[in-house]
Amino acid sequence: MGTIEKGFMGGFRGLLGPAVGSKWKGKAVIKSRPPKKRTGPTSDAQLQQQAKFTLIVAFLKPLRTLLNLTYKKAAATDMSGLNKAFSANKDAVTGVYPAFAIDYAKVVLSSGTILGADVASAASTVAGKVVFTWTDNSDGVDALSSDIAYVAVYSEQLKRWVQNAKIAPRNAGTATIDVPAFSGKAVQTYIGFMTADQKKISPSLFTGAVNVL
Repeated sequence: MGTIEKGFMGGFRGLLGPAVGSKWKGKAVIKSRPPKKRTGPTSDAQLQQQAKFTLIVAFLKPLRTLLNLTYKKAAATDMSGLNKAFSANKDAVTGVYPAFAIDYAKVVLSSGTILGADVASAASTVAGKVVFTWTDNSDGVDALSSDIAYVAVYSEQLKRWVQNAKIAPRNAGTATIDVPAFSGKAVQTYIGFMTADQKKISPSLFTGAVNVL
């Protein structure tokens, strides 16, 4: 219970609804009431959910600039694109606790209404580079020749992403990204498209695992 010290408009001590009144250096201070501490041990189900969330956050957070763009429209008004991406990729976690892992083929880096690539692939034929190729499926309606491709490459060994949000127009059919730090390593590759004004996004496509020369 709180005690009002100087009438209705004065300071108070103790609890008053969600607030806590006190004095600090002679001044009345009002702070929000701290949340109740958890009592009892954390359940196995809670531990598993926490572990899954920690894994997906660590995996996707380095892509926050790209994901805030690609998931901006799909996110709720009170949610960032990055947080929407966390939610959209909860099914990309596989395995049995505590040995969870990312199922790279299930990772979705964007969601939207324009067409993605019908056919696309990635390969490394030059040291330190990954080449993406795709069929130009421009139809003038849901896929414009001026749409911009984005690509992302992930090294599990280094726990690191390299991405380019504006690598080439859709009608180019090919683009090369430099990944010298990934030479000699296996990587996971992804591609997607957005309109030139970045207002509409395509679903992403997993273009497979590549051994970088």
